Amino acid sequence: MTKKRIIIGGIVLIIMMTAVYGWYQYNRTVQGLAEVRADYSVNATALINEFVSNEDAANKKYLNKILSVKGMIKNIESAQGTIVLGDTADMNSVRCVLDSSAHPLTGALHRGAVITIKGAITGFNKDETGLLGSDVQLNRCVIAN
Repeated sequence: MTKKRIIIGGIVLIIMMTAVYGWYQYNRTVQGLAEVRADYSVNATALINEFVSNEDAANKKYLNKILSVKGMIKNIESAQGTIVLGDTADMNSVRCVLDSSAHPLTGALHRGAVITIKGAITGFNKDETGLLGSDVQLNRCVIAN
């Protein structure tokens, strides 16, 4: 009888531990980037040129890294929480999707201002036609000091 209780107790314990771990994973949040050190600091136009000239090498260097990007604001899309950086004479840009904590700060920004944004680089959308411009994508962005 005691052996049966030990087995049942062990099974209940494993089920409870699995439930606690599942609850923890379900409720965890992504770490904010405000206090994280950037892996690379780069100018927006230089970053774009690296991807346009050699996408494979730039992907190996930057993909899934934290970047601090300095550039001129081309556009602010408040509804989507996106700031577009780059040269206004060029169609290519760096699209920075802001973290929800940085949304209130967009009201003080204006086109033409030079700012530094820190974010996680997630990819490059290449324009094969040459009509729309290519975009380097940054997510979870915060405005750096």
